[in-house]
Amino acid sequence: MDISGDLLRYGKKDNSPAADRAKIVVRNHVLQAIGEDKAVVLDCYAGEGQMFRGIWHRAMDYVGCDKDLFMDDRPAYVADNRRLLRAIDLGQFNIIDLDAWGSPWEQFYIIATRRPLAAGEQLGVVMTEGTGLKMNMGGVSKALATLARIRVQMPGMGAARDEVIGRALRQIARMMHARIVSRWQAQGKRGSRVGYIGLIFEGLADVDQPEEEAP
Repeated sequence: MDISGDLLRYGKKDNSPAADRAKIVVRNHVLQAIGEDKAVVLDCYAGEGQMFRGIWHRAMDYVGCDKDLFMDDRPAYVADNRRLLRAIDLGQFNIIDLDAWGSPWEQFYIIATRRPLAAGEQLGVVMTEGTGLKMNMGGVSKALATLARIRVQMPGMGAARDEVIGRALRQIARMMHARIVSRWQAQGKRGSRVGYIGLIFEGLADVDQPEEEAP
């Protein structure tokens, strides 16, 4: 579901009030789908706590991660989130926030390899997808290229952005033995090429098959 409307009318700064409002709207959809009384959030780009104050304080439990130490009351790991995602039990979380400034695909790839879902189990993931400008120049990150099964450099990448992201998300679902049952998305200004995406993955039963990529 595209919920852009007038949500995103912001410049290039990631901390503009309009951008934060849009992030919170997308995250609220994910939080309501999982349930505030059941939500256990891992915030991989916790920063100064805008998303904690804006939405995640309502979750049953929360832990953040950031390379910098912020002296406040939030429980948080001080670490590179890629190392953290490889080291801890991701099964304890049912919402993972990837509010990256740029590309979150390496982190998303790690999650997909380490967080298979049981039949009927749900996982919410929220991501800030900021690789649009790089795609306009014909390139993507290695992680996104691997997930979408494309080359790192390809002409016309910008025009195919939605399809590339869709391919990557379907591959992530297959890796987690899951399907995407809900998706919310808001887009930034045309020039910024930033998108906010909220997803609910649901684990497949053994008799179900992950969605195959169209030829």
